[in-house]
Amino acid sequence: MNNPTILNTSYSIPNLIAHLDADAFFASVLQRKHPALRGKPLLATGMGGGVVIAASYEAKSRGVQTGMTLREARRLCPDALSMPSDFAETLRASRQIEAIILRHCPIIEQYSIDEWFLDLTALVDGVPHDPLQWARLLQATIRRSADMSVSIGIAPSKLLAKMASEEQKPAGVTVIISSTPRPPPPPFDFTQGKREEGVLTIEHFLRHRKAADIPGIGPARQVHAQAHRWKTAWDIAQADPHSIRRLFGRPGLDLQRELSGDCVDVVHHETAPPKSISRCRSFAPMQHSALSQAALLQHLLFCVLKMRTHGLQCRGVSVWIRDGRYRHHALRVRLPRPMDTEEMLLPYARTLLERLQKRTVSSTQIGIALTEIRPQAAVQFSLFTPPQKIMEDERLQSSLDELRKRFGREVIMRGGMLPVHRKRERPWEMSMIED
Repeated sequence: MNNPTILNTSYSIPNLIAHLDADAFFASVLQRKHPALRGKPLLATGMGGGVVIAASYEAKSRGVQTGMTLREARRLCPDALSMPSDFAETLRASRQIEAIILRHCPIIEQYSIDEWFLDLTALVDGVPHDPLQWARLLQATIRRSADMSVSIGIAPSKLLAKMASEEQKPAGVTVIISSTPRPPPPPFDFTQGKREEGVLTIEHFLRHRKAADIPGIGPARQVHAQAHRWKTAWDIAQADPHSIRRLFGRPGLDLQRELSGDCVDVVHHETAPPKSISRCRSFAPMQHSALSQAALLQHLLFCVLKMRTHGLQCRGVSVWIRDGRYRHHALRVRLPRPMDTEEMLLPYARTLLERLQKRTVSSTQIGIALTEIRPQAAVQFSLFTPPQKIMEDERLQSSLDELRKRFGREVIMRGGMLPVHRKRERPWEMSMIED
């Protein structure tokens, strides 16, 4: 790791947010559980084993990237070991890291299973006098207590903090401040290796980042950025706001403000209801069959149980499949009224899947999302469904919820789910590991 470039750590910032990101999380969890895997190129696969959801840095150094198919990853790194991700152990590690963070900062927001935002203005002693040193101490505590490596970015806004945490992976720390006396940065060669770690101004940091490095700048926005010759993140931060709004809408203006260090989105400590609940599974390419329907049923069971556990209901359903060429196809329907039972949602989900399967021959992933989530309200009756039927569905679902909470999700299952449980995955092949 490069020696840090310390500018002036005696500064005061009204808003200071940290973004903590666990390094190669799913792969690191496997290495923690199986110490013999440390230091070896490792591919952590998702459910079904066809896609890499995390790669150790030994594999990343060979060009392997998250989202690659296992076949593509093996072309780049033939000697890599592959293992299915251990989701139970992953959840355990996530909770351990969060517990440590909470001991250091009272206001945090979990962004994903391996990412957290921290409001450093909420610290008992106020904003750290030396944020760089504070972050390194937190890193060391997590390494010692949870045996996990994390990278940390600190900045006045969430967007900048998230971008900063990506700069020195693994186990890096980058702090971004609004301004400090410093000569203008020279033109940056994007082909060079690791960027400097330490305390940087917003301008210096953004001038050294491509526009595509900004989270939320997808392919469509990249086209607009290129058309306006916005090559760096600094170009977008300094662009005419009217042009940004015309091209990207209101979210584009919020993004621009966050790039400038304006904290548009604060750290939300209280957990708000999720906007959607989803689940998917990846697998080797297969022809459409009863197994596809069974996978969809299993996902729906999981999502409905989670939704009802939190006292929620949905107004929309989305189903997607990924075909044999790894292209995604999705359809969505808005429900006539809020729903929260399997019996109500199943016909819509099945119809969407059947329509999608007519477009493709095979699939490598099936997923479902319950959208437009809202707090559960009184049962609403429909002009097209007898009230007795609605109440029967609710009583049935309540009984299923109780049994599944007590004895596990699969204590009772629909007949259509049997193909998933009859099918036994082949043992995952992995090169021999020396204990």
